[in-house]
Formats: sequence, structure tokens, C-alpha cells
Amino acid sequence: MSDDRSHEAFAGAFRGSREVLFFLVPALFSFLFSILLFSGCGTREKGVRLTFWQFWPSEVIEPIIREFEKANPGIKVEMQQLTWQNGFEKIVAAVSSGTQPDLCELGSTWVPRFAADGVLVDVTNEIGTLKDSLLFWESCTLNDRIYGIPWVAGTRVLFYNKDLFVKAGLNPDFPPSTWEELIECAQKIHSPRNGVYGYGMNAGERYILFKKFMPFAWGNGGRILDQGLSRSEFASKANLEALAFYCSLKTYSLVEKQDVLDMAFKQGKVGLQISGGWNLKTIPADAPDLRFGVTLVPKPKTCCGTHASFAGSEVLVTFAKSKRQKEALKLARFLIEKQNMIALCRSAKSVQPTFRGAENDSYYDASPLEKTFVIQLSTAVAPPPHPKWPEIEEAIESTIEEATYGIKKPEQALLEADKKINSIVSSSAD
Repeated sequence: MSDDRSHEAFAGAFRGSREVLFFLVPALFSFLFSILLFSGCGTREKGVRLTFWQFWPSEVIEPIIREFEKANPGIKVEMQQLTWQNGFEKIVAAVSSGTQPDLCELGSTWVPRFAADGVLVDVTNEIGTLKDSLLFWESCTLNDRIYGIPWVAGTRVLFYNKDLFVKAGLNPDFPPSTWEELIECAQKIHSPRNGVYGYGMNAGERYILFKKFMPFAWGNGGRILDQGLSRSEFASKANLEALAFYCSLKTYSLVEKQDVLDMAFKQGKVGLQISGGWNLKTIPADAPDLRFGVTLVPKPKTCCGTHASFAGSEVLVTFAKSKRQKEALKLARFLIEKQNMIALCRSAKSVQPTFRGAENDSYYDASPLEKTFVIQLSTAVAPPPHPKWPEIEEAIESTIEEATYGIKKPEQALLEADKKINSIVSSSAD
């Protein structure tokens, strides 16, 4: 924020002889000029102070912010790093107390809720040509109005252990591309007596299981809600086929939380798993000798379906009560410039740029593993932008887990989830 200061006006009537006035008036003007000059310099030095809340480590984002400040010497960015464990609650508290930042990074599934509460700035008329150059606008759109700018995105691909492929008599140059091939590879690799599991399946962890099952459902043409976001379509034939297939993977799986699965994969104990780009940074550090590859999430059959996956984006928003909305949007536009998105993704490894055609950038030509993630984004699907998404997601995850462990048959589980989702959606419309 700027620190413009009001100056007191000097006024008074000087009485005395002409000699006193002759010496006093020039001195007074000189004094006033010095005060104004000093104050003006102070204002220029301080300039605009822009608050930016985000989730990246300082070493990832600060170089980009420093470049912005160099290009905009009148703006100083005061940055605060949030955590995904309590960031949502902190943002909600700040909005409630009127201490919200000027620019803020939100997870895409949070945007509809904040937008529905009327606390975000509608930027529909501000984005101009950006609409055609970026992906995942649906994540920040509610009722045909846009409340943020997609920054970077994250998706999941299939990781596979090349050495375990060879030991199982599989060709590591041809990873599975269909459901049938995935089952076949997992079955051949699976050897629990030797501490080796064909597939890594998630369980007992919120916000993750959904991202591992829905790629198969989306790839099979399944949906969660209708286009109007007013009715559940979860209990569909496409979703039932996907859930039945997913449950069949359990026979050849290590069922654990994500960090345990990632560690088991690094240790050569898991042949295949769907996971995120963070592994491209941690595997070379934790298991430099591991021979692994990545490929698109398998689709139902060679002749039909898509290589779908989960897509979650990070969205840049400004709040209705933020004091520096103009400067906030200026910083947002700088952050989404191609070279700045690439710089962030190159450092973080866990996300991909949202600009169209990123897979053709020279950086990804030289980084084939990362390029696979960018290609996967083209068929990745974002969750429906519903204000009640966290509740919907919870209903889906409990359903998948019950079916996976055989507590309920897939048909029953889907029907019960469908009923819960319809109840959630209808209550939000009241």
C-alpha cells in the first residue's frame, strides 16, 4: 500500500519590521521546499505495497517476484507462504476480518465456494485475449462469470518400474495403454511373497482417492454432475464399469496412503501407480538408480475411450475488498506470462503450465518425462465447479473405498453415492 502522507500547511501572519520579513520569508520558503522534497522522495521510495498469498516455497517463487519488481519499480510485493494444511482456513478468516491479501492463489476446487459467497472480483471483462491462450477456465467460472485466472495446473500419470517389467517378462518400451494391459502387467509383476506388488492403490486418505479412480471413469465417458451442475450422473453405466475395473486392481495391489506408495515405488516394491509430478524431483534424489518411466493413464480399450486423468489448477484471484485490485491483476498477468510459468514449473516439477501448446516448448522437448504430464493435461478433467464440491468429493471417496474393500457391491455403492450427491446439490440450490 502507498504511504502518501498529508502535509500541514504553514500559515501565519508575521508582524514586525520590513527587515525581519526580508530575512525571514526566504528562509521560510527554503525550509518548506526541503520538507516537500524530503517527503516526496520518501513516497517514491516506498511506492505501492502489494500483498500476495501463495503456496510455493520461497526459492521457487521469489526469483519471479523479484523480476516483477524490477519491471515495476513502483510496486513492492509482500509475499506470504501458506500451507495446504491450513491455507483454506486462513484465507476464510482473513476475508471475514477484512484482512484479505490483494492477490491470492487458490486451489481450483475452492474458487466456486468463494465466488458463490460474493467475495471475489469478477474479472470476466478484464481477461480479454487470455481466454484463448489458457486452459482450465471452467475451474474459475460460476454462472458464466469468471472469478480468477488459471496459473499452473497439476495432473497425474502412470509411473512404471522398468526393471520389474523386465523381470516379469514385459517390454519396458511398451507400458500399458488400456485397462486390459494394465491388469495384465500388474498381475505378472505381482509377487507379494517377494515383497513386490503389481499396482499401488490409495486408501484411507482424503482428497486423493477421488483423483485415482475418476481418471478411469472420465476415460470411459463417465460424469459426476450434469452440465447444469444441478443433478448427479454418478450412478451411470460408464462409472459402474470403471468402478468394477478399479476394484479388480485390488487383487494385485499394495493398498496404502500416497506417501507410502511413493516410497514403495522408489524402493522397487511397486510396479505401477498413478501419481504426480513431484516424483520427478524426489526420485532422482531418493532413488537415483531407479529405472522408471511415465505414460498416459490407460484408457478402456484401444478402439474407444480417452487417456483421461485428474486436473487441478492453481488460480490467481483478487478479493472484492482488496485495496490494490489493479496492481494485483498486473502481478497476475506477469505470473502467467509463458516464460514465468515455465520457470515455476521447471523449479517445482509438480505442476505444468496452463498455456495452450506448452508441450511444444523447447524445455519440454528436452524433458520427455515432464512432457508426458503436459500431454496428459490435454485430456485431463477438472472436477465440476460446484460450491459444494468438498462435500461431493467426500461422498465419492467413501463410495470408492467401500466398494474397493468389498463392503458394498459397486452397483449399491454408486446408487448410494448418487443419492448423497443429489441431496448435496439440491440443498445448495435452496
